[in-house]
Amino acid sequence: MKKITITMLTIVILAFFSVDAMAQTENTDAGAKILVGMTITEGTSMHFGTMTVPSTIAEVDLAVGGDVSIASGTLTLLAQAPTSKAADYYISGDNDATYVITLPTNGTVSITDGSNPMQVIDFISSVGTTSTLDFSGMDYFSVGATLQLANAQPAGTYTGTFDVSVAYN
Repeated sequence: MKKITITMLTIVILAFFSVDAMAQTENTDAGAKILVGMTITEGTSMHFGTMTVPSTIAEVDLAVGGDVSIASGTLTLLAQAPTSKAADYYISGDNDATYVITLPTNGTVSITDGSNPMQVIDFISSVGTTSTLDFSGMDYFSVGATLQLANAQPAGTYTGTFDVSVAYN
């Protein structure tokens, strides 16, 4: 009986130490990445070109490539200066990083000639709402929109501004 008790005690002690001997530790890495600040630089300002006074309510679409077309209404688009051009932007930041583009929302941008306004709506980017910087941290996109003209919109030179922003995704 004494031999059985000593044997059992030995087994319990070995089992206890075996459990401790089987304990494991994992060394885990931790890290963080700090991105360089993004910059956005306007290359070309947006312009809808030169057109005649509309004889009806009209809309003119400016494509991201710079071409204009009559979306609705009656007016004539002219080839004389200033001609149409989409806005374009150069972006820089961290290599291969993705970013979000924020364009104006409808009802927030007017261009005016004195007290005569026109609304610019339906802004669109050539790359959509997100893009990725290339291996050197650069990217480019253009922006088009739609111009709303009133029936008999007064002749004049209309100007205004709008904001385009970019931020890491």
